[in-house]
Amino acid sequence: MATSARHRGILNTDHTSKEPPENQSEALNAIIEDEFVAEKQRSAWICVIGSFLFLMPSFGFIQSVGTVQVYLQENQLEQYSARDIGWITGVYTFLTMFLGIQTGPLVDVFGTTYLAPLATACTVPMFFLLAECKIYWHFILCLGVLGGIGNAFSTTIGIAVIGKTFHRRRGLAMGIALAGSSTGGIIFPLALRQIFPMWGWRWSMRALGFIVLGIMLLGMACLSPFSRLVSKAEDDTRSIGLSKKSAAMDFSAFRSVPFSLITCAIFLLEFVIFGATAILPTLVAWAGFPVESGYNMVAILNGLSSLGRILPGLVGDHVGHFNILLVMVLFTLISTAASLTLFGSSRIEALYAFSALWGFGTGSFLSLTPVCMGKTCEPKDYGRYYGKYPRQLIR
Repeated sequence: MATSARHRGILNTDHTSKEPPENQSEALNAIIEDEFVAEKQRSAWICVIGSFLFLMPSFGFIQSVGTVQVYLQENQLEQYSARDIGWITGVYTFLTMFLGIQTGPLVDVFGTTYLAPLATACTVPMFFLLAECKIYWHFILCLGVLGGIGNAFSTTIGIAVIGKTFHRRRGLAMGIALAGSSTGGIIFPLALRQIFPMWGWRWSMRALGFIVLGIMLLGMACLSPFSRLVSKAEDDTRSIGLSKKSAAMDFSAFRSVPFSLITCAIFLLEFVIFGATAILPTLVAWAGFPVESGYNMVAILNGLSSLGRILPGLVGDHVGHFNILLVMVLFTLISTAASLTLFGSSRIEALYAFSALWGFGTGSFLSLTPVCMGKTCEPKDYGRYYGKYPRQLIR
């Protein structure tokens, strides 16, 4: 089997030896083959379910937060402008993405054993505390700060587990895991549409809290095999004298020109993705259409996004992930121009068409970009590299 460039420096599969072997190529190929063995095990796909469950209440709620913003604008925070309320969800999204700079290295060092419970301990209380919020700064601290910290851990864990465990079928596995976020993006807005009128704000948030608690507890159980799956390969790399991993911030990843270019590209893609998704319910209300239509469009967007995350990833495993990503970028540009430029926001049918096409196209961005980024690093450093790429630093 041909030697992979991203595995340069891995020289020995003998755990007891500290010296490089005479036949470096054979030892390197043996290490790479060991890494491929992990993804063939049933426990690896159980970890995919765990990632799916962790991404459901994290990225999934981010993609539904526009519905919360509209509710707050019409109720508790009606005296504030849409721009002021946007700061709450903006801080929430910003911290989710920005703190990945630190959470990525932490995942590399500590794995999911300690960080998955920490993510749960931040995310679940956020919903129960949110139920008690009444004034502006309450929402900033609870949803923006606490929720952002919890999401930073949840999203990095969900993505890094796939990057560290899968190699040949990484595109498919990443697509399935990220379908969890679009599943959450379907469930949360539709659930809130039903329970807000019946239960009001407080019990709606508490209900979400109990649901998220169950999801994340099951996710932690599914992620339990992860440490065993990756420990052998990482022990091999340490045994041959590679530098010890550190949890400290490290920007050395940007020394890689391919990684830096991919980082810039992903920044531009995700700048658009999350911004457009979050303001969709506000756009619908501004255009004079019923608020319920905004809830429906978010659900449609996320429903088609599920297909966009799985199918292009599956095809990319065979024809190249960069190739498919470029095709999907062109598809999204053309479909957006056709639905919005020609009809604008004057016809609700155009907005529904935009939601569906945008969801399918941008769904592929979220599943393919982590795979493309993973081609610039070794699996043991995936969390560090994933944490460094911008993940939409500004909203």
